Amino acid sequence: MNEFVVRNSVTNVAQDSSALVVGEYAGMIINAFHCEQLSQALSRLPDLLQAEDAELIAGGRNQNVRLMLPFQGGRLAVLVKSFGKQKRWKDHVDIRYRKTKAQRSFEVALHLRTNKVGTPAPVAFLERRCGNRLEESYFISLFEEQVTSFHDQIISILNGEPTCGELAPMLARVAELCRAMHDAGYIHHDLGNQNILLPHGQQSDSGRAQIIDLNRGRIFPELSMRQRGKDLSRLNLPSEIMQMFLDIYWGTPAPELLRTWHRRYVSLFRLWANTRRLRHPIREARLVGEQKLHPEVRAFPAPRDIWIWDDRSDQAFSALERKERVRLYPLGRSWHLLKATVAAGWSLRKHYRSSKGRAFTAPVKLKDRLGIALEPDRASQGIELELLNKLGAAPVLLRFCHHEGQSRWHEQADLVRQLSATGHEVKIALVQDRRALQEPDAWRNFVHEVLELTHECIAAVEFGHAINRVKWGIWDFEELKNLYAPLAELRQRYPAVDITGPATIDFEYPFMLAAMKQWPQQVPLTALSHHLYVDRRGAPENPQGGFNAIDKFALASAIAGYLQVPDGKVVVSEVNWPISGTFIYSPVTSPFEYPLAKPGEVADNGVNEVDYSDYMLRYIVLALCSGLVDTVFWWRLVARGYGLVDKNDDGELRERPAFFALQHFLLTLGESIFLRARLPEQKDQRHGLYEFEFERPGGENLLLCWSHGPAVAARALEFARVEDAQGNALEAAPKNISGSPLYFRDVTGLR
Repeated sequence: MNEFVVRNSVTNVAQDSSALVVGEYAGMIINAFHCEQLSQALSRLPDLLQAEDAELIAGGRNQNVRLMLPFQGGRLAVLVKSFGKQKRWKDHVDIRYRKTKAQRSFEVALHLRTNKVGTPAPVAFLERRCGNRLEESYFISLFEEQVTSFHDQIISILNGEPTCGELAPMLARVAELCRAMHDAGYIHHDLGNQNILLPHGQQSDSGRAQIIDLNRGRIFPELSMRQRGKDLSRLNLPSEIMQMFLDIYWGTPAPELLRTWHRRYVSLFRLWANTRRLRHPIREARLVGEQKLHPEVRAFPAPRDIWIWDDRSDQAFSALERKERVRLYPLGRSWHLLKATVAAGWSLRKHYRSSKGRAFTAPVKLKDRLGIALEPDRASQGIELELLNKLGAAPVLLRFCHHEGQSRWHEQADLVRQLSATGHEVKIALVQDRRALQEPDAWRNFVHEVLELTHECIAAVEFGHAINRVKWGIWDFEELKNLYAPLAELRQRYPAVDITGPATIDFEYPFMLAAMKQWPQQVPLTALSHHLYVDRRGAPENPQGGFNAIDKFALASAIAGYLQVPDGKVVVSEVNWPISGTFIYSPVTSPFEYPLAKPGEVADNGVNEVDYSDYMLRYIVLALCSGLVDTVFWWRLVARGYGLVDKNDDGELRERPAFFALQHFLLTLGESIFLRARLPEQKDQRHGLYEFEFERPGGENLLLCWSHGPAVAARALEFARVEDAQGNALEAAPKNISGSPLYFRDVTGLR
């Protein structure tokens, strides 16, 4: 085993401690605490533990009590762990082979402190024996103020409104502790959340985690992957977060061997935990009774109810691994999908053929077809609006998130009114969280409050968000029906506001069909809105299951026709590409850091900024010029991991190439008319030359073209000049056309 270096495998306890005999008790004490006052107090320790000022921290067979002991003219706050009397055979084993619990705790604590592993500083241990029986046994350490257990903190966070930004530092501290402990050769054997202390209060952002309850563990020269995986298996974290934790623990993507052993022991520990009622029926019944008597004491939330917001990439975070998510799906979920798909099948096939047949066959006016999504905070709102103005009077989409609270809703509503007053058409999206499904009245109040604040200034509202992803809070179709409950009243109260939906995401059209079965029939859709990502790691022309972007647009249009949406109107309300090198801010990479990773060691699933710009233009042209998509909203203007504009840690903004490309596109073609297209044969990889002809106001003919796949030779054209995607004029006509779009201006003789 050569993946890590063990510092000190064994600590010489005698160097830092000395023997202690006080009255009937014998043990050892840390030399720094050896004084007459403290020794006298320890000689009457049982009496002190029963005194009125003794504070019981944890009861049970082994008790933890906080005491104030005299020390060098002052008072020393200590924690005394009193080990209960055990069976005779255990006394025999401890005394003869492995030392007592108190002595083990003392020596392990000193070993960990020597190896710079966080644990409360040991003070002493004391024992009283009668022959071969251990009558009393105590381990004394300094009492840690302003700490709480990892168990309590994680439960408190997960029962609130957690963010990845809140979770990441806490997990990093715990992972750092576990790695340091294991590198020191110590295996804990009871590494549960309750045995890890975390700072809170003023120290919460900087203090170290500490390990406690050390008597079960052992010290080895080094630990194997099996021992590490087994020791970590008792940590209670949502499954996907646990996988992230293993990466943070290792510092780089965790070795598969560690994951394998961890999974194996998690399964065994879960089996052991699930049989606890059979093994300890009386104790478990008592615990259930205590929970009923104290319902205010929060428990670990059910897996379906864990909802975490990734504040770096502005999306819900999936806390559960795919295997666990599938296991938790309701039994009727697949039946709903199958039934809706079969019912639509034949009719949808005809609509799809019709949609494919009319793609790119009719002129399309591009004015107001391309919108921009915004989500500024109050500090950056002014500069973001300045950036928006550089793109002209484009339509705008704003999200209202249920979890963000009233203050944020009112802030966004103010922005809606401001944008409307300056000539922007505004659309809003209502975004649910898990609490919206748990508390339908809260969701209904949110919907009506937001619409009351904005209805006079908006053109449309998108109802729901990525409803086919359980990380956004919806697990079954009955819950979806509850989400849609306010729609009928919404339609009556605000008849002038268009309602769009169902806002599914990605190429999962069976769910779209099934979702519309839950949509109230008395609330007609004015457009089928959809978050349609095509290939977030490649070009929009790339096929997925035989469907490229054009095919997916055609199928969405076919569904709109099948659902009798007026004019078969489809709105792509969210699309972008993740940008490489943005790591925790990217929507497709881990929201947690890899502290020891070398360059290239962590997979980066984004695209570079130039490809992002090119793919954006190609997607927009394919969607709008096909005539199959009415409007595309680009998500979004400013975002570090995927926006047109980057925002660094200091809040400074930088326009990416895509911003200038979109600015040039809108300036050049924003009010033009698409006339016709020349596309490569639409099969296999769709490689070849893509050409789109436009007529600008004033009569100028413009040709926009690119190639998908290998560069192709440019055909002979007569034109005034040629510009790149950013609007820069090229000095000479290109010989080859690449994947970066080119504008041929004032072209003649195209037909």
